[in-house]
Amino acid sequence: MEKSWYQKNKEEILQRLKKKYQENEEFREKTRKTYREKYHIDLDYREKTLNRSKTRYHTDDEYRKMTLERAKKRYAESVKKKKK
Repeated sequence: MEKSWYQKNKEEILQRLKKKYQENEEFREKTRKTYREKYHIDLDYREKTLNRSKTRYHTDDEYRKMTLERAKKRYAESVKKKKK
């Protein structure tokens, strides 16, 4: 079976979108909003995303460190708010 145009050029397309995401703040916000809404509406997408995160947390040490640091920072901010 012959590959579609997207399948043939997948890597190039993804690199172009990644560059656009990194450079264009408006595009980045639009993309975040779209996937944030999809996460809250589509239960299958939410389950897939959570499973991917759980798997990555247990296999990728760098990701686990970043997650723990983010949680510590969030906790410290919540303690500061409570003290005020």
